Amino acid sequence: MSKIKNEWPTQMREALIYRNAMASAAKKSALNAMEFEKRGIPYEEVYRETSCQLAAQNARSFRARMTDPNDLREWGKQMTVEIGKEAFGMEVLECTEDCFAMDMHFCPHLKGWQELGCSDEMCAKLCDMAMEGDFAMAREMGYTLENPQRLANGDHACRVIYRRKD
Repeated sequence: MSKIKNEWPTQMREALIYRNAMASAAKKSALNAMEFEKRGIPYEEVYRETSCQLAAQNARSFRARMTDPNDLREWGKQMTVEIGKEAFGMEVLECTEDCFAMDMHFCPHLKGWQELGCSDEMCAKLCDMAMEGDFAMAREMGYTLENPQRLANGDHACRVIYRRKD
């Protein structure tokens, strides 16, 4: 029996479409990972690297829309657009110049992996590899990132805490 709880209600049509698109993309990544694993082909390093490459592109896009990238209140605005808030069940815990923290109560990626029938262990492994990109994006922005709780580990939410580097 799975220890993972990954349900969060939404009735917003756009959020449901967004969730389904993200879950579908996550399924493809998971299927690739599982097939590589079956064939004994190392893939984790490549998966982590491509996550970092995409994150660097995303960070540049975010930075271009921000007046002051050193102000984490602006980062928070980038991270919590309405469709994202609804799709991920986001709850902002702190939003100051030096820190942006939130809980996400739903993960479309994780939902895709669960729909494929991935074990809790595989979900946690895929989550760890995908989160590599989030850490890379934080570094690219000049922030640190803490991720003390994860839905894929059976926690009640995925908590991310961005801090401005001193």
